[in-house]
Amino acid sequence: TDSTTCLHVPSIGLAVCGDALYNDVHLHLGESNAEGRKEWIAALDKIESLKPVAAIAGHKRPGAPDTPSNIEATRKYIRDFDRIAYHTKNALDLYNEMLAIYPERVNPAVLWYSAQAVKPGN
Repeated sequence: TDSTTCLHVPSIGLAVCGDALYNDVHLHLGESNAEGRKEWIAALDKIESLKPVAAIAGHKRPGAPDTPSNIEATRKYIRDFDRIAYHTKNALDLYNEMLAIYPERVNPAVLWYSAQAVKPGN
């Protein structure tokens, strides 16, 4: 989401990251372009630079731990999506390759929507 906000509480090492951070859920990338995803990664870099002890994702699997490792996991997912989108010819191939890498993440419908948005009509 463009212009999302992160609340940092340094006294307790907390970062409440809103839409910038996902935790074991497929990312909603259907409304972002490649440049927007680069900005998203830059936002994650900034959140990581805060060195939070706990990072609360705006989208998460219920019960998943709120660890800062989700920052790198979110960043990796975006990079994987961009890499696979670059070399696949259609939405189904993009969807299937991402699902092969991230089979346990919840809400695969969001991945399908994202793949269709990046590879429309294919």
